[in-house]
Amino acid sequence: MFVRTVYADVRTVFARFTMERSGRSITNVEGQTERPAWADAYLAELNESIRAIVQPTHSLCMELQCRLTGLETKLALTDRAITEELNIMRMEIIRIREQLSQLSQSIHTVPVQLQTLVRRVDNMEEHLAHVRDALGQDLDEPEAARDLD
Repeated sequence: MFVRTVYADVRTVFARFTMERSGRSITNVEGQTERPAWADAYLAELNESIRAIVQPTHSLCMELQCRLTGLETKLALTDRAITEELNIMRMEIIRIREQLSQLSQSIHTVPVQLQTLVRRVDNMEEHLAHVRDALGQDLDEPEAARDLD
């Protein structure tokens, strides 16, 4: 399409140029334009020159278009993959925050629980001491009696 447009414009310019240079006009016979044979040869040569320039350029543009389309596709896929990875990371961060919150609560409750357990062990030791005193024996005495047997 580009070649046809350029060709038509070149023909018009060339026709004007030949009329000005030669002093002759291009005549219109029965609705047809007559040109000298050398003008037709020159236009054919010019047409081939334009094709020789435009065709490789067109091929290059088509190749670039294919590559650009491929890059756009890869970019879209990469963007989608990155978005999915970011969503996974966001969910993981939310899960970690929840675990940290639970851990923080545990850190505050563990010392209280440990203090409670220490008090219970102390109370049990006191209770055992009272039981020993009430029974009148030491915890080591039954072991000593067994050793004698």
